[in-house]
Amino acid sequence: MTDQPEENVTDLAINLEVEVEVRVKIDADLLEEAQRQISASSPDAAITEALRRLVEEERAKRNAAHARIQKMYEDGKFDFSALGGVDE
Repeated sequence: MTDQPEENVTDLAINLEVEVEVRVKIDADLLEEAQRQISASSPDAAITEALRRLVEEERAKRNAAHARIQKMYEDGKFDFSALGGVDE
């Protein structure tokens, strides 16, 4: 028997794929087009890639909005003086 190197817990967690069975109605033509456009090997791969892209896009939007607000704050564009009497 040969000893195979054991993966550490971090590697296992990073490489973990969760298989979830969910029933959803998806437009077959739209799914086929998406699969073709991104050269996905299967409908599952197309859906996974589409969800990954959506999450990354939305995360980028939130990060950009946060950066804009941070820049406005740094530039002194917020007037906090109106909040002075709120607790009184």
